[in-house]
Amino acid sequence: MITQPNRKGKFSSTIRQKGWFRSLTNNRGMTLAEMLVTLLLVGLLSSGTVMLGASGARMASRASFDAECEALKDALNDARDRAMMQDANREVDVDIRNDGYSINTWDDQAGKFCTDSVAFEHIQASSAKGPVDPKYHYRVRFLPSGTINKGQTIRLNGPGQLKRSLILQPVTGRIRLSN
Repeated sequence: MITQPNRKGKFSSTIRQKGWFRSLTNNRGMTLAEMLVTLLLVGLLSSGTVMLGASGARMASRASFDAECEALKDALNDARDRAMMQDANREVDVDIRNDGYSINTWDDQAGKFCTDSVAFEHIQASSAKGPVDPKYHYRVRFLPSGTINKGQTIRLNGPGQLKRSLILQPVTGRIRLSN
């Protein structure tokens, strides 16, 4: 409906436009074709949202896996630093299990080894030969010089197909993560 001023200057709704405007003023409801098109559009939009949500979950899973791998690398670097700073020239051992790791350091005040354990949430450690038996573990011993007793590569498996390798170099004591 289009409003135009009449002779007295007041607006009245006397002129109607042809076409789609006229159908909007009709209060009969929607036709079956209009309803199907509307439902189709709503379905397409909602499926796109679900697909974006699934890819977002994968990205979050990847980010948490990478963060946990970096935390393990940082813990190993910290253990190497502890070994170099201890006054009694003692080694620091890190035991990497299938489900977590523990750092064993000597406490002079207590006169015994202290263990700090951390459980993995997104990582499962394995070797090149396959998964680690839960009864066993990798022992990484950091010497007071900051070197590692033996070099090794530990595979870190995450959810889905996520994989990284933790590479321990014996001579330099360098620890790095590869993709």
